[in-house]
Amino acid sequence: MSDIEHKNGESGQYLILNIDAHYFAVSVKNIQDVIRENKKTPVPLSKDNINGVLNLRGHIVTEIDVAQSLGLSKATDRGAGDGFAVVVNVDGEAYSFRFGGVGDVIEIETDQIDPLPETLQKSWHRVAVGVYRMPEHLVVLLDLDMLIAQIKSSCRSVVNAVN
Repeated sequence: MSDIEHKNGESGQYLILNIDAHYFAVSVKNIQDVIRENKKTPVPLSKDNINGVLNLRGHIVTEIDVAQSLGLSKATDRGAGDGFAVVVNVDGEAYSFRFGGVGDVIEIETDQIDPLPETLQKSWHRVAVGVYRMPEHLVVLLDLDMLIAQIKSSCRSVVNAVN
């Protein structure tokens, strides 16, 4: 079930995150943890949007640079120690999604979620499920499962091209 597939009248809780002036929301039902920048080990020959792996309470977690994945400036270019990561479990594997900042948890009703605007970057349409209008800014609702699927698909494409 994607992040916004609620029954009519039901709402969901979303964590607001940002990368520079861009605001995003992810469903809290998928979040295991929110952590500050952690020491990570680079993964040789990995894609640019993979920052590395980290040890989180004895579990190896792959860290994904959301900014790089969305075509924004790479988060690691902003300086060490900056940012937060949202840890989720997708198909039994833990992933850490790096953002610049973390905000509040808000309640969003299904009827408050608008379709993605045509002006939004096309690459975002593959990983976003809608937008929510806050008084100060537009918030893009990300589906982290879709982001992982896109990354895995691009990795399989590279492997198939090599073979």
